[in-house]
Amino acid sequence: MNVKKRKLWIILNIVLFVILVFVVLYAVAVTEPIIDKPVLYLYPDSDVKVSVNFEHPEYIKTSYPKYDNGWEVDVKTNGDIYYNGRYYYALYWDEISQNKVDFDTGFYVEANEAIDFLEEKLDIIGLTEREANEFIMYWLPVLEDNEKSLVYFELTEERENYNKLIITPEPDSMLRVAIHIKKVNKKTDIKAQELSTFERNGFTVVEWGGVRY
Repeated sequence: MNVKKRKLWIILNIVLFVILVFVVLYAVAVTEPIIDKPVLYLYPDSDVKVSVNFEHPEYIKTSYPKYDNGWEVDVKTNGDIYYNGRYYYALYWDEISQNKVDFDTGFYVEANEAIDFLEEKLDIIGLTEREANEFIMYWLPVLEDNEKSLVYFELTEERENYNKLIITPEPDSMLRVAIHIKKVNKKTDIKAQELSTFERNGFTVVEWGGVRY
């Protein structure tokens, strides 16, 4: 190889390396974990107007109804929500996840165990059967498609650390649940996560969502 061809070969490899670096960085940027389908239920003691805001609204990707400097909604005691005269059973959004779970603790779940697993753990955590039904209908297909998964439940305190919910009037009790699901190729030993049970008192707020890895 003469000197000229060698220089061209070196330059070409440098260009390819730079392109590869940009491709990797772009892939990382566009695949940031998203908390899928968080929904928020509101259960007041009496019919009331409720204000809902996030400490970090910049994390929100999609919302319904549209989050515009917060939500101002009218809520019935049965949980029915009205925004600009339209009925909603819950408030919905997608959010950039700020919690990168390392799965030091959690659960190993296979597809054929997923239904029993979700029903058991959500009952322990404290979702109602209706809330659990909606949760399971969304996340069961993920666990079944994975076949083998690691699961971690991010609960209220962790969720509040990353994007605090600011609700007026202030709830008497609040439960926030984000399931983190990571596909694995083989059975994996993992230290079982300890789950506490939520108790509902007075004006109660419940949120669920999750992250796929």
